[in-house]
Amino acid sequence: MNAVDAVGTIAEILSWIGLGVGLPLLVVVLLVKVHDGSWLPHEVVILEEEGGRARARWFAAGDFWERPLRADESTHWRGREEADAFLSERHPSLMRFEPRRPLLHAFQVLGITLAGVGAAAVALSIVLLFVG
Repeated sequence: MNAVDAVGTIAEILSWIGLGVGLPLLVVVLLVKVHDGSWLPHEVVILEEEGGRARARWFAAGDFWERPLRADESTHWRGREEADAFLSERHPSLMRFEPRRPLLHAFQVLGITLAGVGAAAVALSIVLLFVG
Protein backbone atom coordinates (compact mmCIF):
# COMPACT_ATOMS: atom_id res chain seq x y z
CA MET A 1 0.00 0.00 0.00
CA ASN A 2 1.52 3.29 -1.06
CA ALA A 3 0.93 6.76 0.39
CA VAL A 4 -1.78 7.69 -2.10
CA ASP A 5 -3.81 4.58 -1.21
CA ALA A 6 -3.39 5.29 2.53
CA VAL A 7 -4.56 8.89 2.16
CA GLY A 8 -7.45 7.68 -0.04
CA THR A 9 -8.51 5.17 2.61
CA ILE A 10 -8.40 7.82 5.36
CA ALA A 11 -10.37 10.23 3.17
CA GLU A 12 -12.95 7.52 2.48
CA ILE A 13 -13.42 6.88 6.21
CA LEU A 14 -13.64 10.62 6.98
CA SER A 15 -16.20 11.10 4.22
CA TRP A 16 -18.44 8.34 5.57
CA ILE A 17 -18.18 9.60 9.15
CA GLY A 18 -18.44 13.28 8.27
CA LEU A 19 -21.38 13.02 5.90
CA GLY A 20 -23.00 10.09 7.70
CA VAL A 21 -23.21 11.96 10.99
CA GLY A 22 -23.12 15.61 9.87
CA LEU A 23 -25.98 15.58 7.38
CA PRO A 24 -28.52 13.80 9.64
CA LEU A 25 -27.55 16.17 12.45
CA LEU A 26 -28.21 19.15 10.19
CA VAL A 27 -31.57 17.66 9.15
CA VAL A 28 -32.57 17.33 12.82
CA VAL A 29 -31.51 20.94 13.49
CA LEU A 30 -33.52 22.12 10.48
CA LEU A 31 -36.64 20.21 11.59
CA VAL A 32 -36.43 21.60 15.14
CA LYS A 33 -35.96 25.15 13.84
CA VAL A 34 -38.93 24.80 11.49
CA HIS A 35 -41.05 23.43 14.32
CA ASP A 36 -39.93 26.19 16.74
CA GLY A 37 -40.64 29.05 14.39
CA SER A 38 -39.38 32.57 15.02
CA TRP A 39 -38.45 33.98 18.42
CA LEU A 40 -38.96 37.72 18.68
CA PRO A 41 -37.21 40.08 21.14
CA HIS A 42 -39.44 41.36 23.90
CA GLU A 43 -39.16 43.00 27.32
CA VAL A 44 -40.39 41.14 30.36
CA VAL A 45 -41.01 42.43 33.87
CA ILE A 46 -39.35 40.55 36.71
CA LEU A 47 -41.18 40.24 40.03
CA GLU A 48 -39.17 38.94 42.97
CA GLU A 49 -41.18 37.08 45.54
CA GLU A 50 -40.27 36.13 49.07
CA GLY A 51 -37.85 33.28 49.40
CA GLY A 52 -35.71 34.46 46.48
CA ARG A 53 -38.11 33.22 43.82
CA ALA A 54 -38.84 35.31 40.78
CA ARG A 55 -41.49 35.38 38.10
CA ALA A 56 -41.45 36.90 34.65
CA ARG A 57 -44.51 38.63 33.28
CA TRP A 58 -45.15 39.94 29.79
CA PHE A 59 -47.93 41.10 27.52
CA ALA A 60 -48.20 39.52 24.07
CA ALA A 61 -50.95 38.58 21.62
CA GLY A 62 -53.53 40.54 23.60
CA ASP A 63 -52.98 38.64 26.85
CA PHE A 64 -50.77 38.67 29.93
CA TRP A 65 -48.42 35.74 30.44
CA GLU A 66 -46.32 34.69 33.39
CA ARG A 67 -43.94 31.94 34.38
CA PRO A 68 -41.55 31.24 37.26
CA LEU A 69 -37.87 31.72 36.50
CA ARG A 70 -35.35 28.94 36.97
CA ALA A 71 -32.29 29.45 39.13
CA ASP A 72 -29.96 29.32 36.11
CA GLU A 73 -31.84 32.23 34.54
CA SER A 74 -30.95 34.59 37.39
CA THR A 75 -27.90 35.93 35.53
CA HIS A 76 -30.24 37.59 33.03
CA TRP A 77 -32.28 39.59 35.50
CA ARG A 78 -30.51 39.79 38.87
CA GLY A 79 -31.10 43.27 40.34
CA ARG A 80 -33.29 44.54 37.52
CA GLU A 81 -37.02 44.93 37.19
CA GLU A 82 -37.04 44.45 33.42
CA ALA A 83 -35.08 42.10 31.21
CA ASP A 84 -34.72 41.43 27.51
CA ALA A 85 -36.15 38.10 26.47
CA PHE A 86 -37.41 36.27 23.40
CA LEU A 87 -40.99 35.13 22.81
CA SER A 88 -42.18 32.45 20.44
CA GLU A 89 -44.06 33.97 17.53
CA ARG A 90 -46.36 30.93 17.33
CA HIS A 91 -46.87 30.47 21.07
CA PRO A 92 -46.55 33.79 22.94
CA SER A 93 -46.77 31.96 26.28
CA LEU A 94 -43.25 30.58 25.67
CA MET A 95 -40.36 32.79 26.76
CA ARG A 96 -36.60 32.34 26.98
CA PHE A 97 -33.63 34.61 27.50
CA GLU A 98 -31.41 33.25 24.74
CA PRO A 99 -32.13 34.04 21.07
CA ARG A 100 -31.51 30.37 20.21
CA ARG A 101 -31.28 27.09 22.05
CA PRO A 102 -27.66 26.51 23.14
CA LEU A 103 -27.79 22.75 22.54
CA LEU A 104 -29.35 23.20 19.13
CA HIS A 105 -26.65 25.71 18.21
CA ALA A 106 -23.97 23.24 19.31
CA PHE A 107 -25.56 20.54 17.13
CA GLN A 108 -25.66 22.95 14.21
CA VAL A 109 -21.96 23.83 14.57
CA LEU A 110 -21.06 20.15 14.93
CA GLY A 111 -23.18 19.20 11.91
CA ILE A 112 -21.67 21.91 9.72
CA THR A 113 -18.16 20.94 10.80
CA LEU A 114 -18.66 17.23 10.19
CA ALA A 115 -20.42 17.79 6.86
CA GLY A 116 -17.60 20.13 5.80
CA VAL A 117 -14.95 17.56 6.70
CA GLY A 118 -16.94 14.89 4.88
CA ALA A 119 -17.33 17.01 1.76
CA ALA A 120 -13.62 17.87 1.75
CA ALA A 121 -12.78 14.18 2.15
CA VAL A 122 -15.04 13.29 -0.80
CA ALA A 123 -13.32 15.94 -2.92
CA LEU A 124 -9.91 14.59 -1.87
CA SER A 125 -11.00 11.05 -2.73
CA ILE A 126 -12.08 12.16 -6.20
CA VAL A 127 -8.77 13.95 -6.78
CA LEU A 128 -6.84 10.88 -5.61
CA LEU A 129 -8.71 8.72 -8.15
CA PHE A 130 -7.03 10.63 -10.94
CA VAL A 131 -3.60 10.79 -9.25
CA GLY A 132 -3.23 7.13 -8.45
